Formats: sequence, C-alpha cells, structure tokens
Amino acid sequence: MLRGSGNHRELRFLVAACVAFASCGWARAEPEVYEADSVDFREPDAWDADLHDRDDAFVMPLSADDGIDASGPSGPSSMNLTEEEVRALVDQAVETRLAGIPRPRYIPATDIEPPKGLVFLKTDPRRGDYPFSMALGGYLQLRWFEFARDATEWFPTGATSGRPVNNINTFNINRFLLSFHGHVVDERLLYNFALFGTTNVGIRSGVVPIGMTGWKFSEAALVGGGMTIVPGSREWQQTTPWTVGIDRSMANTFFRPGFSPGLQSMGTIGGGTVHYVAGVWNAIDGGTTGVLRRGTSMAWAGNTWWEPLGPFGLGVSDMEHRRNAAVRVGCSGVHALTNALPIPGNNPEDTIVRLSNGTPITADGALGPGSTVEQFVYRLATVDAAWKWRGIGASAEYYFRMLDNFSGEGTFDRSSMLDHGGMGYLSWCFVPRTYEAYARSSVVTGPYGTGQEYGGGLNWYLKKTRQARLTIEGLYMNRNPAQNFLYPYRAGYTGTAIQTQLMVIF
Repeated sequence: MLRGSGNHRELRFLVAACVAFASCGWARAEPEVYEADSVDFREPDAWDADLHDRDDAFVMPLSADDGIDASGPSGPSSMNLTEEEVRALVDQAVETRLAGIPRPRYIPATDIEPPKGLVFLKTDPRRGDYPFSMALGGYLQLRWFEFARDATEWFPTGATSGRPVNNINTFNINRFLLSFHGHVVDERLLYNFALFGTTNVGIRSGVVPIGMTGWKFSEAALVGGGMTIVPGSREWQQTTPWTVGIDRSMANTFFRPGFSPGLQSMGTIGGGTVHYVAGVWNAIDGGTTGVLRRGTSMAWAGNTWWEPLGPFGLGVSDMEHRRNAAVRVGCSGVHALTNALPIPGNNPEDTIVRLSNGTPITADGALGPGSTVEQFVYRLATVDAAWKWRGIGASAEYYFRMLDNFSGEGTFDRSSMLDHGGMGYLSWCFVPRTYEAYARSSVVTGPYGTGQEYGGGLNWYLKKTRQARLTIEGLYMNRNPAQNFLYPYRAGYTGTAIQTQLMVIF
C-alpha cells in the first residue's frame, strides 16, 4: 500500500481512476488483419461489452491483465512506488488498453502493388456494422525544368508568321493528387475519388476532380463510371508515379487521348494473367471538348495486356532486382468522332489533336489555305511489350493514328492522314533498390514532318523504395510535335531540356 501524506493517497486514487477509465469499453483482444477489395486494414475482435454494463467498471484495480507487475518488495499488497514509477505504470496501462482500439494505420507499397495508403476506417460486417471503409493516398511531384533553345521560332502550317521559341527556367509543383478510396453500403460497391492540381498553369487554376465508383462482381469484372483516363495506350495507362523517367514520352503525349467522363469495365481473366479495361466515354478529351461537344457520338476505347510469367509489378524498371523474369505484352484501340475545341481550356491534360509538325488540326489553314476543320474521326491503335529481370528493364510501344472524315469550312488538301511513331526505354538499376540509370527515345512521323527526342537520366530511390524518388534527366528534342505544360514538350520546339524532380507517393 502507498503510505505517507494525503498527497500520496490522492495519487493512489488518481492512478486507479486513470487505469479504470482507460479500461472502460476497450477490448483486450489483439488486432486481426482483414482483407477487402481495395483496402487492407487492422481491426479488433469483438468488443468486451461487459465493461459497458458493470457498475464497478470505474474501480477496476491494476492487474496482471494490464501488463503491469503491481507487486512490490513485500508482495502485491505492498506498492512502495515513487511518483515516477507510478506514472510509468499509468502510461503502460494506457498503452496496453489502446492496443485493442481500431486506429488509422498506413499500408505502404509492395514490389507489385501500389500503397493502400492511410486507412482511416473499415467496419466489420461480422458485428453487423454498416459497411464502410476509407483510405487516403496520393502523391506530390516537385520539379525544376530548364529548356535551352536551338531555334528562335517555328512555323505552324497555315500561319502567316513564325511563333517564338523561348528559353525556359521554372520551379513548379508539377502535379499533386489527393485520393480517397474504399467501399460503402456493400464491400463490392467501391469508390475512388481524387483531387488533382498543378502550378504549371498558375496558382489561380482550379483543382480538377477525377475518380469513379463501381460494382465489383468478381476479379473478372468491375463495372463503373466516373471521370477517368481514356485508355488509348500502354504508357498512358501507366500512372504518373511509376514512370521510369521524369514523365511519359513525347510520342505518347502526341498520340494518346485524355480524361473524360464515361462508363467502363475492367478485370482479369485466364487465371489473372490477362487484364483488360474497356468502355465508352464522352470524348477523347472530357475538358471543354467533352462538355461542349456537338452530337451524340462518343469515344470507344479498350486496352488489354498479358502477363504470362506472373504479376509485372509497378513500372517498367526493375529496381527490385527480380530473380525471375517478368513479361508483359498488350495492345489498345480508340475510335471517336471528335470536334474542335470551342473554348481553349486551362487544363494541361486537355487533348489537342495536332499535325506531325505540332500544328493543331483545327487551326485556320492547317489542312489548306482558307480551311478550318470543325469535326473529324480519330482512330488510334497501339502495340506494346516490356520485360525486366535482375535490375534490367526494357519496354517499347508503337502507335498508329488515322484521322479522316474531315468536315468544316473551305477545301481540304487531303481526305485522311496517317501518323505513326514509337517510344522505347532501357533501364539498369546498378545498385539494387537504390541507383538506376536509364535511356529513352521516341519519334513521331507523318505527312507534315518528323519529330524526335532522345536522352536519359538517373533515379535515386530514397530509402530503397519506389515511394520516394529523386530523378535527374536530360533530353534533346528536334522539331517536337507534342505539347503539354506538365511535360517538357512545347509544340515546334527544338533544344535541350534538363529536369530535376522529387516524387513522393503515399
């Protein structure tokens, strides 16, 4: 027993009250791991309901169940403890009780799966709880971009004068994305909602909502709708955090569609080795093109790939140094009746279809003097392959794009147009999970000219994980036909781009 002044008696009462309060309503059981369709989290077993009903719950004494040895030199009835020892006992009791409470926890990435993020909550249907789960994830991309020009101007088709080619030197939050995902009402009713933004178009630009909700029938089929990418190429399907270099290639930026509201189905078949995503979207671009589009035609797109040797993993590099090779082959296709942009938008991801010299196809005089294209049919087909093993990764994709059925004002010089091109990456992680060198190149060619890029860089995987990466890259572009302010590409530019980027994924 505690002996001494009234202060010691008050201290003993305070200890008992604190421990009892920490004990009230909390389970002693160890947490158990459950798996859900989109999140993985930790929750306690059944709650100890007896503690809620007992009148003497607030006078519960210290016990061995709390992980505390309350016995002193003279046995359990003699607790000759200092004030510091009493505080330590209270802290230990509280920690023991808190161990059984469901609390948010973070689930990081593995070598083949992205991070599930910070799991806030996942109810237990075995207790009759309302089905709900929520997890937080996202990424932040910080970039320094410098461009040194090799030409002072370029001449778009149909233009009466040249356009300036500028040197560039900027710091930007190139992209940030904050996502919430989980299920609600039923464990098969999934949602994924994200807020995306960039400082590349100014700090007053809006934050763009993207995401979808859908019903997961099985691993073979999840059907849902929302604002998502139109899956027109493999590299476009490869999400931003897992690219080999600073960003996607020039050829992919030129050929691929964009984001749009739509309805899609995705899943795996063939024992999980064949993957697919296919559906219908408002347009190849859901920005101003999709919102103010004319007519009822929509964009139809599909993408499928085969991983015969097992899960291919994140990205096409092999920073993990796999002992067994991974292979992926695939193809994609898009068909869409497409309209001119009635109002140019601020979002860099808006897809503007261009000629192979960088001229927007809907610009005045692009297809002939005095002509203006208002509508056309866009068709895209791609084939791709990738391989990685023991630190070496290689990937390639080839694109075929047909534009025809032009309508608008004036006389057109041609009735159809075929552009094609390809991209390739080769990487070597020469220090496993730490340092990686890579080379990259892509080309676009068509009736109005040819553009190329080639270069490479170095990745440093901080703390030996893909979730934090510092990249330094150099690229040379010759008559670049693509444009996107999130990338180093500006239509018509020739010169050298140097970029440094820090990517943090959570």
